[in-house]
Amino acid sequence: MNSLRVIIIDDDPITVWLHQLFVKQSELSTDPLVFLNGLEALHHLDSLDHLNSRSLLLLDLNMPNMNGWEILEALNMRSYAGQVFAIIISSSIDTKDHKKAKTYKQVIGYLEKPIKVNELRNVMLPDVQA
Repeated sequence: MNSLRVIIIDDDPITVWLHQLFVKQSELSTDPLVFLNGLEALHHLDSLDHLNSRSLLLLDLNMPNMNGWEILEALNMRSYAGQVFAIIISSSIDTKDHKKAKTYKQVIGYLEKPIKVNELRNVMLPDVQA
């Protein structure tokens, strides 16, 4: 059985704290990983064994150094791309962002801040193709 690793990627410490709380309350994960920087998150993903686990990113779009779009582009070039899914969590209500998010196969949702525990409880990952 595949396990799920939840990774929060956001540069705002208050948002990170809330997302950690909500992820735990939703029972999506008891111990979500946190990265305040997209580049660090990508390096971490590169170091993982993706054979028996999947990762769910709660991904902010607007961050310094490496924004959410750049993370998604980088993931597309990784051999483990099929094991990583993302929910974009952004303060952007721009319909262009919503449309752009749908062009990435890893993106399974787009939530506007502030998120709610019930939204996380309803997360369903697609079946992974062998």
